[in-house]
Amino acid sequence: MLLQTMIEELGHDGVVFPNAQSFREGLEAQSFDLLLMDWILPDGSGDELLGWVRKRFGWSLPVIFVTARVAESDVAAMLRLGADDYVCKPIRYVELAARIEALIRRKSVLGASAPDPAPVTIGNISLDPAARAAFVDRRPVALTGKEFDLALLLLRNLGTLFNRQTLLERVWEVGVDIDTRTVDTHVSRLRRKLGLEPTSGWQLTTVYGHGYRLERVSG
Repeated sequence: MLLQTMIEELGHDGVVFPNAQSFREGLEAQSFDLLLMDWILPDGSGDELLGWVRKRFGWSLPVIFVTARVAESDVAAMLRLGADDYVCKPIRYVELAARIEALIRRKSVLGASAPDPAPVTIGNISLDPAARAAFVDRRPVALTGKEFDLALLLLRNLGTLFNRQTLLERVWEVGVDIDTRTVDTHVSRLRRKLGLEPTSGWQLTTVYGHGYRLERVSG
């Protein structure tokens, strides 16, 4: 109940769900502006529950993980799974307040200026933001949520050089310092899944020491 009290002191209405089952039922019954989720649950795991949230409600609902895990690999895993941010136990009131307000503010700004739903096509690659679907040679390609967001950013900004920190901020929307290999891993997967190699006419280039750029490969 301490967490609920902290949330209410920030001026928000908080609802506590004691387990994964009641959490699922609660989200189906009413809407929320933000979710605080614990990694360890009595009837499941936080990562499995987060996967359900993203599949059921998409990526617009902000999620903060509350966890005692502080290892760099654990933090990176949470963010890869779809968490927007995290706070460590014991929870520090001022830090929690700042992270909650930042995510709610970001959601408000994004809601006021809805993203462009227009499909994007380069060569044989097409992305449909409305359906969050990717196609190569008109065949569907399975991308994770962050892979799709990264691909969309790159395809909409051909020739633009993005450093890793910028990609973390634009795609993962995090201001924390996590392992930038998260970006490298996603770039590698996009190259493979979308065929972004010179033979396709489009190359996702690594600019060593600087970042990545999607560019056309001349004949």
